[in-house]
Amino acid sequence: MLPSTIELREADQPVVHRLPRAVAVGLAAANIATIAPTFGADEYRVSGVRKVGVVRIAGHTVWLKPKTPVRRLFAMLGYARAGSALWTEDDFGFEEDDELVPALAHAFVRQASRALAGGPLRGYVTREDALPLVRGRWRIGDQLTRRGGQTLPVEVSFDDYVEDIAENQVLLTAATRLLRLPGVPADVLGVLRRIVRVLDGVSVIPVGAPVPVVRPNRRNARYSSALALASLVLSGSSVEQRAGSVVASGFLVDMWSVFEDFVSAALREAFKPYGGELVSQYASTLDVEGTVKIAPDLVWVVEGVVRACIDVKYKVEKHGQYPNADLYQMAAYCRRFGLEEGWLVYAAGSGFAESVRIVEGPKVVRKYVALDADGAGLLAQSKRFVARVARSVCPVLPLR
Repeated sequence: MLPSTIELREADQPVVHRLPRAVAVGLAAANIATIAPTFGADEYRVSGVRKVGVVRIAGHTVWLKPKTPVRRLFAMLGYARAGSALWTEDDFGFEEDDELVPALAHAFVRQASRALAGGPLRGYVTREDALPLVRGRWRIGDQLTRRGGQTLPVEVSFDDYVEDIAENQVLLTAATRLLRLPGVPADVLGVLRRIVRVLDGVSVIPVGAPVPVVRPNRRNARYSSALALASLVLSGSSVEQRAGSVVASGFLVDMWSVFEDFVSAALREAFKPYGGELVSQYASTLDVEGTVKIAPDLVWVVEGVVRACIDVKYKVEKHGQYPNADLYQMAAYCRRFGLEEGWLVYAAGSGFAESVRIVEGPKVVRKYVALDADGAGLLAQSKRFVARVARSVCPVLPLR
C-alpha cells in the first residue's frame, strides 16, 4: 500500500519515487515537479523540484523539503521583505529541524498573539450608507439620482472608528489561510481559532483580491512582525489545481524567487555606499534594430551609465559543471554594455568565486553563495561581493 504522507526533497537531479498515480498527475499539473513514469509499478522519476512547503493531492499529503535549513530560508524571506534587518531567533520560536509550514505557523501565532495582546487596533474608515438621519457628509448627488427627491433615507458618507482596518484584515486572512493548510500542528490550530475569534467582525480578504499595503507607522508598530509573517503566509503560492478529478491544494514557496529576491535586496543595500542605483530587470536590446530584447537581473547604473551587470541563478551544478548558457548570456550582456567583467551569482558552493576569461571578450566571474551560512554570514558575503564589483569598476575605491 502506498503511503498517505510523501516526502520529496528540493533537487535538480532525478530521483525515483513510489507515488500514487493521482499524486504524480497532480504534481505535474500544478507545475511543482517534472514527473516521468518508469517501468516499475507506481514508480516515477521526479526532478526539477524547486518549490518547498506542503500540498495535499487526492488525499495524500506531500512534503516538499528545502535543501536550505528552514532558519536560513526564513532569514532570506524576512530580509527580502523587511530589508533593514533580519529577524532574530526570538522572533521565530521554532526548532532548526522544523518543516516550513509548521515553522511559519508557529512563528505567526507567536507574533500575532503578541500584537493582539492589548486588543485589536482600531482606525478610521470612510463609509457610504443610506441612514434615517444625516451623519457626516450629505451626498446630494446620490440623493437626487438614487432617491428621486425623497428626503429619507439620507445618502451620507462618514468616518467610522472600527476594527475592520487593513492591519486586522491581513492578520485575519493569514490566520484563516493557515487553518485550511495541511501540516499545521494541532497546538497551533487552537491559537489560530482564538485569533479568529478576537478579530470577529473584521473582513476576510477575498481569494484573488489584492492584499492591502500596510504602511508602517507609530500606531501599528506593535503589529510589524506579525504583519511581516502574515505577508509571507499570503504570498506563498496557493495551489488550487484541478486535473480531471485530481485536486491539489496547499502552500508552496518558489526557492528561485526566494534566493533572487534576497540577493537583490542584499546587494541593493550593499551598493548604497558606492552611489549610483542598482536596477532590477534592466530593459534593453541586443541588436541594432532593437528587436532582440534583453533584461539582466541586476545592473549598477552610475550617472546614467551601466557600470556592472549581475545575473542571479538559483541552480546547482550538473556533472561538476554549471550551464555554459549562463556564460553565453553574460558575455552578450557585457558586449552590449561595453563591460570588461560580468558577474554570475549562484546558490551553491562554499562562498568562493572563480573567473572564466572569454576569448577576445570579457571576464565572467562566477560567485557561489554559501547558503549554509547564518543570516549575518549571508549579508557579509553580499558586502564583500559588492566591494569586489565596485573596485573592479574603480580600483581606487576604498574598502567598505
